[in-house]
Amino acid sequence: MLNILIQETDLFFQAGLQHFFVDFFEHNFHRPIHFNADLTEDNVIQADIIVLSLCQGETLTCFPELQVREKGIVIGLVDDELRFSALPSCFQDIIFLSRRASLDRISGTLFIALFRMQLPGYTWNKKSCFECQHKVLSPQQIRIMVNFYRGHSVMQTANILKMSDKTVFTHKYMMMQKFNLRTDYELIVLLRRLIEKKSRPNLLRDYLENNEA
Repeated sequence: MLNILIQETDLFFQAGLQHFFVDFFEHNFHRPIHFNADLTEDNVIQADIIVLSLCQGETLTCFPELQVREKGIVIGLVDDELRFSALPSCFQDIIFLSRRASLDRISGTLFIALFRMQLPGYTWNKKSCFECQHKVLSPQQIRIMVNFYRGHSVMQTANILKMSDKTVFTHKYMMMQKFNLRTDYELIVLLRRLIEKKSRPNLLRDYLENNEA
């Protein structure tokens, strides 16, 4: 029995992935599959394959659930393969694929990954949290980003926080550069993902909850 964990908010896309994996493993390996959808520590430990739907910049952040991973393949689905970047912590051996990749491309990538895992001497060199250099927000950036998350403009955020427009704009620019973001939409999507993360402490979520608008 193969355990496959798919974290995907688009239920139609998730169903398509499940159908692909069932067809791939039953046809090629005659292996039944059990699917999970929740990115919990227990599911990560048991998973033979983990599929993560990643927004722009998310590969530069911490995924605390992956710290307990002991085996298997991790696939990261990204919108633009040419723009993604990742830190060599939990993502050191992740396989990045475009959400628009063909089934042939996904199948070929899976075959190669499974073959490599069967090679003599194959090891997965896990890095500790002390070696991780994931991107974090400064206290000032947290205050500003919470206001952007609430839908406030640069000028409105400056008025709320009693800062100059230039200061707020500069911090926004630095945030966009830090996570390789291009649009306000990408920024809001990333902020939503950061707030939803299960890490403790989650400074962005904690500030949001303690400073309700």
